Amino acid sequence: MTLRGPRLGTTAIACGAVAVAALSIAPVVYLFVTGISFGDLADELGYEATTSAALQTVQLVLVVTVLTVVLGVLAALLVARTSIAFPRAWTVLLALPLAVPGFVSSYAVFAAELVYAPSLTWVTSFFGASLVLALSLYPYVFLPCVVALRTVDPAQEEMVANLRPRWTSRFWHVTLPALRPALAAGVLIVALHVLAEYGAMVQLGRSTLTTKVMAEMLDYGDYQSARSLSLLLAGLSILVLFGTRLISRSGTALHGARGLDRPPARLQFGRWHLPVMVVALSVPLLALGPTLVMTARGLTNTGRTVTTDWGQVGSALGSTAGYALAAAAIATAVAFPVSWWVGRRPSLRSVLTERAVWVAHAIPSAILALALVYLATRLAPSLYKMPVVLVAAYVILFLPLAVGYQRVGLEASRQLYDDVAASLGSRPARTFARVTLPLALPGFVAGAILVGLDASKELTTTLMLIPFNSQTLSTQLWATTNGEALDFTAAAPYAAMLVLLGAVPVALLVRNALRSADPTRADSARGAPVRVDPILAEAGAITWSVDDDVDTMTDPC
Repeated sequence: MTLRGPRLGTTAIACGAVAVAALSIAPVVYLFVTGISFGDLADELGYEATTSAALQTVQLVLVVTVLTVVLGVLAALLVARTSIAFPRAWTVLLALPLAVPGFVSSYAVFAAELVYAPSLTWVTSFFGASLVLALSLYPYVFLPCVVALRTVDPAQEEMVANLRPRWTSRFWHVTLPALRPALAAGVLIVALHVLAEYGAMVQLGRSTLTTKVMAEMLDYGDYQSARSLSLLLAGLSILVLFGTRLISRSGTALHGARGLDRPPARLQFGRWHLPVMVVALSVPLLALGPTLVMTARGLTNTGRTVTTDWGQVGSALGSTAGYALAAAAIATAVAFPVSWWVGRRPSLRSVLTERAVWVAHAIPSAILALALVYLATRLAPSLYKMPVVLVAAYVILFLPLAVGYQRVGLEASRQLYDDVAASLGSRPARTFARVTLPLALPGFVAGAILVGLDASKELTTTLMLIPFNSQTLSTQLWATTNGEALDFTAAAPYAAMLVLLGAVPVALLVRNALRSADPTRADSARGAPVRVDPILAEAGAITWSVDDDVDTMTDPC
């Protein structure tokens, strides 16, 4: 007899997921409702500037993605598979670049070069811009890989090591397959970030499809051409979605009964320990150094001509935190139907629903803002330039992050646990509260933190939808670039607040990721009793006795 787990109103959840996906692709619908001229798109592609921007967009996506994969994987291997001292501290340090918005770090690097090496133009070169972007985005690859490495059973690595002593064999046959789902998730986020990035590209002097879209709207007022070029961006995002899906499918997540918990074999550096630490330290220093140096310089510069209104800074900080928290809470709630449906009832419809949510993530923020303005002014004019529209934009824009991390959390609470709990007489609601939710909660929390973090850093959407008489840290910092000598003096107070505001969720995200990867080892190592729900304990005992063929897992991407 096949056990059936708690359905939690599968039909209602499926309808909710479809409704969420439909709202998420509203920007794409907007492109067609307002009229797309393929002839205009063909004319645009006939201009050398447009084709050059399209080519450079693809090149930046490829180069930045490769750099982030290299940096992210090497950093993850460093903290999870080597003898480096204080690996948890290194994990926090290497994840800190997430706290700095991309346009802020790009502005700081450009200003530092202008102040300290004005004769150089390296920052605005293609490779310089690619490296600056990669240094701000690699934590999106690093953190999932750390979690993936910490969940690999050391026995699998030991078995391969006994057959093939070289460490490369362990990497190719055990480590890399375990990393592929995490790599797919990280690459997807990085690639879509690069496709939709505007502020950093402007600061680094890069012409991309997104900067062309913004130029068509802001400089020329040609919304028709902007919408047509956005369709091309949407097409590129779909290619990215399918590409990362292939990467994820090529990986195999192995799950089975684990033996005694023990640390994995770690590479011993010996006399190379100090040089390795110096090289590793250079990564976060290059990512954070320019922002910290230019911020400190701007705050302590005695000759500064710009006075700081700290009351205005505090007001912007409060608005930023409020909008981010609201977006995180709402996104967590509306993401649940999508993540549950695709995780518990995988099918073509559920997968397409999840992919539809991701497509909205790649639409330029300006087009998303225009779509919401279009809908608000026609359906509810009183909502225009109100906080609800801005928060709705944040939710649509960053909903995929909540969905992705919730899926990872639901993967930890496998369907077989629900089936066993149901066979023990537990009602669906009780099973969800006492079995599913405790195991999935780290993924839910991580998704909420990441949504709030990215919402607090969002620039383009905020510029276009910010309510009347309201400002955020990002919009206030961006305003300082108008008419300033680009020495970061006026921007320093807002940059400092953005870094401080971002550092807290990054630290929480790292702590949550490490605990979710190894939820009981810390307590058991200290000999402390671990509290386990009776249903969960009995379900786990039965689950591990089931034949391995029953244990299946869908990939988290």
